[in-house]
Amino acid sequence: MAVAETTAPHFEIERVVRRTFSVIKNNLLVFALLSLLAAIPSAALTWAEPTTGASFFDVNAIALTAAAWLVYVVSMFVLQAALVHGTIAELNGRRASFADCLSTGLKHFVPLLLIAIIYFFVVFCGLIFFVVPGLIVAVMLSVAVPVRVVEHTGVLISFDRSPGLTKGHRWAIFGLFIAYYIVQMIISMIVLSVVIFSVMRSPEAFAIDAGTAKTWPMILASAVAQMINAVLSATGTASIYYELRQIKEGVGPEALASVFD
Repeated sequence: MAVAETTAPHFEIERVVRRTFSVIKNNLLVFALLSLLAAIPSAALTWAEPTTGASFFDVNAIALTAAAWLVYVVSMFVLQAALVHGTIAELNGRRASFADCLSTGLKHFVPLLLIAIIYFFVVFCGLIFFVVPGLIVAVMLSVAVPVRVVEHTGVLISFDRSPGLTKGHRWAIFGLFIAYYIVQMIISMIVLSVVIFSVMRSPEAFAIDAGTAKTWPMILASAVAQMINAVLSATGTASIYYELRQIKEGVGPEALASVFD
């Protein structure tokens, strides 16, 4: 009797991209509201940065900038965890509320902050000394945040799980990150162009005002671009994590979303 051949599940970039934008479209309002968590501190950070010619030793300026950076970093990790919750819930056929997503983000903030510190330190060192290994490490550890949020693992276990999940699919994941980065750059340029040609008085006036880097149109444009980029990055990473769990461990959306019940 012939044995039927089976094809092992494989990582499909098109499926991940389609899933990412579908999740964003179906949760546009909630995700947009959540993205304000990063947009508002981002605008405050832009406003707090010293202007050209300001004294480097201005204590008040330094303190204001440091405070803005701290709030911005905190908000980014709360947002990332919140969007992971919303993405997994959507993939399970649910609609996560703003309150549920925000609650998840706040609940996981401390371990996610530790993950971020370790992640950026390791990747930064890799990029400084050996660029290629740094990129490899970045891809290997790329799903540590979704692992923590969905599986409730400790910081070190999250780092241990991520390389195992990404193994065998890292080139595809790297390609996805490059594609997302290009999309983010295009979006940022479009937003900036709209500001220059629609809001500012003229390109020449913009060139003069841009010297201060604190005109309200520039701050608004930066905040909007930050909102879009944060949503795309976090949702894309959550979608990659879902794909890896599904093809490597056979875990469906119901099992993933059950941790939020």
